[in-house]
Amino acid sequence: MATTQQQPVQHIQQLQSTNPVEVYSALRTIKNAIIGSNAKKTLYYQLQIIPHVSSLLALDDTDVQIRVQATTIVSSLAHKGEDVAQQLVDGGVMEALIGQVMPGTDAALMEASERALNALLGYKAIRMGAEEHTHTMVPYLLSIITEAKESSRMFEMRMHARVELAVLILEKLCVTEARQFTVANTGAMDLLAPLLQRGYPRLQVATLRAFAALSYENMEISRALATVAHDGRVFPQLVSELARHSDADVRLHACLCLANLSRMRALGDARAVLSVAVPALAKLLRSSDVPRLRVIEALGYLCHEDAEIQTAAKNAGAVGDLVAILAEIESQDGADFVDHARNVQETRAVFLALGTIVSAGEECRMRAVESHVMAHLVRALGHSDDGVKAAACLCTQYIVRSVPICRTHVPESGLLRPLLALVRSSATSVQEKATAALINLLPDFSPLRVDALKEGVIDVLAGLVESEHVTIRRNALWGLRNLLVGADDDTRRQIIAHVSVARLSTLAQTGDKAVREQAAGVLQNVTAENEVGAQAVFDALGAPQIVELLQTLLASEDSAVTVHALYLTNNIAVRERSLCELIVGDRGLLQTIMDYARSPVSEAAIGALWCINSIASHRADGDSDDSSEPRFLAELEAQNVQSMLETLLSDPGLCLGVRDRVKSCLDYFSSPDM
Repeated sequence: MATTQQQPVQHIQQLQSTNPVEVYSALRTIKNAIIGSNAKKTLYYQLQIIPHVSSLLALDDTDVQIRVQATTIVSSLAHKGEDVAQQLVDGGVMEALIGQVMPGTDAALMEASERALNALLGYKAIRMGAEEHTHTMVPYLLSIITEAKESSRMFEMRMHARVELAVLILEKLCVTEARQFTVANTGAMDLLAPLLQRGYPRLQVATLRAFAALSYENMEISRALATVAHDGRVFPQLVSELARHSDADVRLHACLCLANLSRMRALGDARAVLSVAVPALAKLLRSSDVPRLRVIEALGYLCHEDAEIQTAAKNAGAVGDLVAILAEIESQDGADFVDHARNVQETRAVFLALGTIVSAGEECRMRAVESHVMAHLVRALGHSDDGVKAAACLCTQYIVRSVPICRTHVPESGLLRPLLALVRSSATSVQEKATAALINLLPDFSPLRVDALKEGVIDVLAGLVESEHVTIRRNALWGLRNLLVGADDDTRRQIIAHVSVARLSTLAQTGDKAVREQAAGVLQNVTAENEVGAQAVFDALGAPQIVELLQTLLASEDSAVTVHALYLTNNIAVRERSLCELIVGDRGLLQTIMDYARSPVSEAAIGALWCINSIASHRADGDSDDSSEPRFLAELEAQNVQSMLETLLSDPGLCLGVRDRVKSCLDYFSSPDM
């Protein structure tokens, strides 16, 4: 009698028999063994069953019953994992399965092939690689739905299950924009809409999933979908009703569809989101009937960059519920019989969702703090998972945007040291988010600025200025820029010593746009409202390079860089007369400033007018008496500055900030001698 191990080997050997009856018998035995048994799947996988079933399906003359058994085995093996599924695809089973769903194929084989295709397409990599099959599969899948609608058997469970399977495969094909349009252009939206009203929750969920995949991040399709109607109601109305369904899975996927339409601005009326989707998702956070991770991700996605929806989520109690989930997960640390991998995913998703909800509104941030989120954030910064740490940093970044929170709740939270530890040394993805959060702890209003300076933050940020990663380099410069606002001379000198003026000049003129902007901002703040900075710039660069720097920055196409450059010019001009002469002595530079004074961008115009104000503030022979004429009168007259200012003032459409600055400049030209 054969041993337990010998029997599977014999079954594999039988697959090579020339006798179809033996092959069929072996396949059927293997099929019955592996369905529902991961151990048996592993055993037959190790015995190299994949090449055998692939070969059988590839042969044109393989018997239909053998094909049904082999296809069912493929379907079962595909559930073992992505690596196994990919080996099946590499073995050519996808092409065989597509061939087995063509018209004229045996009905049982077609259904088995559909189940196998659905299982294989459950993995993103395989879905992405199915491009060449999309144009063949989509018409076939839609034909199943069409035939079922026209059949008197539509309400039979078997027919119903096949339609559900077709819709699920259709959903899995919509993984790129091109394929979304391929499906939409076949009339799928009008064909699928009636299925939402069939009254079968499984089919409704499958259909909602298909609509969600079809409309995801696709504005054109989302707007077209919003106009699709069935039974006198448009799609948003149909889905809003389903968001109140008794079945939790139906509610979740209806909310996903509404989230897609909302994000793509396809809903003319936001009430469906504010009064239906947001409360539904908030309630689902407390439900055990659906995967909580999906609910958290859906809520975060829905609230993205929409302050009104974020407030609605806060009012629905979502903030407190999300923080409560963190507490629940933390209480399970180290416990047995807990899915810790799932807990890590949920923790990451919660921090991302919270970060989204608190990103814009002060009330939302305060609700999170009142729900004791700070303690969870601090613990998460020391988590073993990089994804959790990055998500916690993102949430921290938005929480500490609040000046009151930064002044009251943050100092006592113990946040600074673990955050600095991540800034100093962590994975790039974490370091990017950690440096972004640190930026908001360094302005002059933050009580943690002094502590950060004691912890050596200047040295840390200066080192990151040389990072090979653009975002980290930008964030490091941004942090230094914040440190310079209202800084004392000692802090200013330290920053200049750690990041040389010459290096800042190079960064401001070359490389990535975001880095140029922040480097120009650092130079502006280095020279602002102090005697040290402008002289340090002059000593480091010298007159010709200063002029070249200003000319380059003022010629930038980036308005943020030019505004920084104008205020840098002002900071240089307002100091010593010798520094101002650098600017006035270059007619091209002076003309550029005049041109910016007429800019339609108010911030640039105000910056240029400050430059004029500072140039005019220097008096003849160093006289500080306001009654004496400007030292650079001739240069200003040559540029027709007074006439330009008067013309600006006569413009009734001039904004208030620019108008006030024009008046201030004209005061220097108001003496009788002029």
